[in-house]
Amino acid sequence: MDATINRIRTKLSELPDTEKAVLGPVLTEAQVSAFEDSHGVRLPEEFRQFLTRIGHGGYGPTYGLLPMERWVGRGGAQRLTEPFPIVPDPEPDGPDGRGDVTGSFPGTLTVVHRGCSDFTALVVTGPGRGRLVECNAEGFFAPYFHADFDFLSWYERWLDFVLAGHRNLHRFADQMAGSEAELVATLLEDRRATRRRAAAHTFATLPDPSADLPDTLLRALREEPHSQVREAILRSLAAQGEPGRDLLGAALADPVPEIRSLAAVLMIITGQGKWHLAPGHREALGRHLVDETDDAVRDSIERVLAHAA
Repeated sequence: MDATINRIRTKLSELPDTEKAVLGPVLTEAQVSAFEDSHGVRLPEEFRQFLTRIGHGGYGPTYGLLPMERWVGRGGAQRLTEPFPIVPDPEPDGPDGRGDVTGSFPGTLTVVHRGCSDFTALVVTGPGRGRLVECNAEGFFAPYFHADFDFLSWYERWLDFVLAGHRNLHRFADQMAGSEAELVATLLEDRRATRRRAAAHTFATLPDPSADLPDTLLRALREEPHSQVREAILRSLAAQGEPGRDLLGAALADPVPEIRSLAAVLMIITGQGKWHLAPGHREALGRHLVDETDDAVRDSIERVLAHAA
């Protein structure tokens, strides 16, 4: 763990001044222990190490890391000892023990507020102890785990993404660490759909993707059994520019109507307040429209054809 702490300190020092990468002062062991004693829990060790050796609150994803006085509140302080029920990285199609956690998330600390009712929580009690989980207080989406295995690896990934110049950090919660080669291996070989989905989303913001990436994503799209992963692959294909958008037509044969609609919408190029559609894409959508039987997909395609120049 010492090596990870030292890497994080070095990476923080390498950030440009424009990042305003300021963390609050570290907490003392007495301060951390007092919090633990008052709530009847022991904080995950990686989080404890961050607080006592790196900093407390401040620079981090979205609006930054919350200070201790804002960790607890959702669901009530007395519920930190109750387990958060969701199991991270379940086997494909297996149970996740989700239970009813809408609007109330026992066994978690809120570490990042992402705006509106979205927040990132750290599990302190339950099968996902030590992991970060994305939540929505109003139940707009089901809680899901970040791919990182602990707080330190999660925070280091944030620093790596900033330093590498990822093209957009809004999808950080859905992404994962790794080189392009490592991400390709995860997408094509990992048994866990949650990790394949995270890898797929990460390709959308890679600073310097290889010329072969669109073809690799197309191969993954054709082999992927889970629709949520295919959706992430489609979005990353579209993010590769023209070489990727030219391959979106393959998804018009997808058995899931929502995927077919998404493929049509992602063919659009936006600019100067207008929609543009390449001639080849217009032709492909026109041909598909003849045979499309789902009304919602037909409506999506007709809207694209009608409004895109």
